Amino acid sequence: MGVADDFAPSFTQKPQLRQEDDGNKLIFECQLVSAPKPEIAWFRGEIQLAEDDRTSFKIQSIDTNSFLVVLELDDVIETDAGLYKVKAKNKMGEVAASINLNFSPVDEPREKQIDGIAPTFAKKPAIRQEDDGKQLVFECRITADPTPKVSWFHDGDLVMDSPRHKLTVDKDGHSYFASLEIKNVTVEDAGKYKVTAKNELGESNATISLNFDSDEAPVPDDGVKPTFTERPVIRQSDDGNTITFECRLAGDPKPSVKWYHGSDELSEGGKYEMFMELDQKLYHLARLQINNVAKIDSGEYKAIAKNKHGQGVSTINLNFEGGDKLKIPDGKPPRFPKKPTIRQEGDVLIMECILEAHPVPEITWYQGMKPITDTKRIKMSRKSTGKDTYLLTLEISNPTKGDGGNYCCNAFNNYGESNANISLNFQEDPAGFAPSFIEKPRIIPNETGTLITMKCKCRAKPQPNVIWFRSTNIVEKSAKISLDCQNIDEDIYELTLELKNPSGPDGGAYRCHVRNEFGESNANLNLNIEAEPEVDGDGPTFVEKPRIQSHDKGKIVVMDCKVKAKPKPNIVWTHAGTVVKESSKISLSIVEEEADIYYIKLILNDPGADDSGLYKCNIQNSLGELNANLTLNVEIIPVIKEKPKVIKIVKKKTVIVECTVLSKFQPECTWFKESEVVTEDDRHRLHVEKIKEGEFAVKLEIEQISQADRGKYKLVARNEKGEATSQIVEIQEIPEEPDTPKIVSALKSITVEEGKTAEFVSILQKSDKKIKVTWYKDSTVIKNSETYSTSFDGKEARLLISSAKQESAGRYKIVFSTEHGKDESAAELIVEDQKETIMDSEETSTIEKKKAIKRKEPEDKRSESREMTPEKKISRKQSINRIEELKSESRRSSVSSRTEETVYYYYRQYKFLYARMELKRHKEKFLFNRYV
Repeated sequence: MGVADDFAPSFTQKPQLRQEDDGNKLIFECQLVSAPKPEIAWFRGEIQLAEDDRTSFKIQSIDTNSFLVVLELDDVIETDAGLYKVKAKNKMGEVAASINLNFSPVDEPREKQIDGIAPTFAKKPAIRQEDDGKQLVFECRITADPTPKVSWFHDGDLVMDSPRHKLTVDKDGHSYFASLEIKNVTVEDAGKYKVTAKNELGESNATISLNFDSDEAPVPDDGVKPTFTERPVIRQSDDGNTITFECRLAGDPKPSVKWYHGSDELSEGGKYEMFMELDQKLYHLARLQINNVAKIDSGEYKAIAKNKHGQGVSTINLNFEGGDKLKIPDGKPPRFPKKPTIRQEGDVLIMECILEAHPVPEITWYQGMKPITDTKRIKMSRKSTGKDTYLLTLEISNPTKGDGGNYCCNAFNNYGESNANISLNFQEDPAGFAPSFIEKPRIIPNETGTLITMKCKCRAKPQPNVIWFRSTNIVEKSAKISLDCQNIDEDIYELTLELKNPSGPDGGAYRCHVRNEFGESNANLNLNIEAEPEVDGDGPTFVEKPRIQSHDKGKIVVMDCKVKAKPKPNIVWTHAGTVVKESSKISLSIVEEEADIYYIKLILNDPGADDSGLYKCNIQNSLGELNANLTLNVEIIPVIKEKPKVIKIVKKKTVIVECTVLSKFQPECTWFKESEVVTEDDRHRLHVEKIKEGEFAVKLEIEQISQADRGKYKLVARNEKGEATSQIVEIQEIPEEPDTPKIVSALKSITVEEGKTAEFVSILQKSDKKIKVTWYKDSTVIKNSETYSTSFDGKEARLLISSAKQESAGRYKIVFSTEHGKDESAAELIVEDQKETIMDSEETSTIEKKKAIKRKEPEDKRSESREMTPEKKISRKQSINRIEELKSESRRSSVSSRTEETVYYYYRQYKFLYARMELKRHKEKFLFNRYV
């Protein structure tokens, strides 16, 4: 929102001195700007001057909010010498400047001339909690020059730095951020706190009270010393004969209270009645009642409360008005006896305070530092609930996050003032909000005109990107131009552009563009180097944030917002980048509800899916620009795009029924078999998968399907708008488990001579040309080549090995496979050396010759021969027979009829026996030759 036109005084020309009438008349002059017109006071030293025959004051308006301030001294005398100071003050602040008048010789030391700002509170003290209430921080912001001395007081006692108390003052130009931090807070810290700021030009102070609810009061482990938490209350009966003092205090254990009149302790009985009752947990009300009141009862009273942890003192002054009848002053300073409350009724947020005061005080509500006024959305009321007691109410309709913050209810009458503080916190959206300018953009030249500063303030979360434009050109940093963005408060940013040594070409229209992911905003400034008056008005700012509302069960959608702007802004709505125009379906309006407050509205009738998306409202006048982004999601009745389809997965013996549904959000889906709902279990699973925006694939998966699953199926899809039913699809065929390859004729081991051809053959039970056939030698896959040739007709697989060699020998395997399974067979190929075959033939011939010779030998020789080698001949014959048997058995054996281990075992046995036979054969040949 824009800021008021009022501002604190500021000097545009410091005090100057000139003489008239040959030095008999002195004139002090200075110029300043201020709104409203300031009050002026002149001082010599510390003494304020008053007008008389020799002294006159003038304040003359020379331009809008610009004033000439004059002090004239006539018939000047030597005692007029000294330090003169002028103070200018209005409701927004105070400023001071000084000039020295000295009649002494030039080389004599002069008093220092003081210029600057007397301390003022730019932000009154506020309290915030940290660490779940275990730590409290009092904070305020002070404007002053020179640096002020800041002091804090608790119930009149100066607060010093200690392990529990930390005092800090941080400087930012002429602004000072002062804080008092209290750790390990207890109920003893309740009471009245005062902060004072003082420099050579003045002093200012502010107060704040710390009170605890009974259920939130932190208590020291060993108890609480008596602490008076509120200002005492004096009550007088209607007949005037009885006076009652009432003090509220905290203490644990329960304190004892003694009352004093002056220095005399009062005793209960007769004239005095004393009461002590529990108000809330740890809190007590101490009362002193004085009966038959007389004038002598006036004066100072004290209540001194003690327990084992210490004591507390409260002082009361009893005064009577003049007259025959004793009567306490009719006035009663404002007092809030209870903590303010917050509640919500429907769309209305209500803050309430109980107030005691007389006469009726002036009530002002504040949000932060800004006074609140009645509007169509905000209402304030005061209701009398008893004698001098009032219920104060602040009601906010349709509250938004912008309404959050610290509220203060200020009550003021001639006898004093009091404040009730309320903190209104909303759940902050972690996502954030769009930037908006919270102050009117300003152009600030320095006194010499060598530097111009353009300054804006905006609120945004997260921090916005900032781009400055001059006309349509982006302004870049340079030696002449400085750009800055400072985070000065939570989500508050100050944006500045500094222009050094400005000249004519630097004039023109400037624009500050701020943007984050939630939106954007613009502030326009017009720089005229000739210093033409700035255009009056404000760029658009939100009074009520943009929102979307649905009416008549979703048949009407209203997008609206409320802005403050001067002059009236132009409004452009866009949807997905396209300008929205009025039609039979859409109506647009902008209504000025009150001065410079505009209600902007877009009404959408019978919204459909095509109306969903991003809507952008551009609000612009000559002083700025604002954008509101709203996303509309329109829900429609689900639409089933097509008839469900049946997908069979034979290998898993699974059937999937699938359907496509159109819906803005994921619908609730139910499958039916005939008229029965299909519930999810170990065999039935429901899947809803998002294909793209507004489209979903809905699947029913049935595993281990059986004949019982035959039947008619349909889908029902629902959302808030209604439901849709698909066409019926029927599951008729149940996928059967497929056959796997099965070998009926396995591979057989083969022995061939080297250079000959060998062929392996394997036959399947059923013919299937889709079966994959893979041949292996040992663990290596066999591929067609000059040596190997394969064939398969769907049932019979062959491997032909041409010109077998010794390296062709080994273990051969065939694997028949499909996606459903496989079967395999293996056999051995033995390749015999040709020399071995020749030796076998020669061996047979030699044996025959030996037999013929033996037949011709004499009988005794044969006998001898029989005696010499009968065992050896028998052994050789047995070996040869065994080898032949193994060879024959090896040729007849089938890999399919024995395991691989058995084949390998016989193969080793064969090699071993064959080697022994060869050794014996050579030995016998040697013995035979010797014998012959």
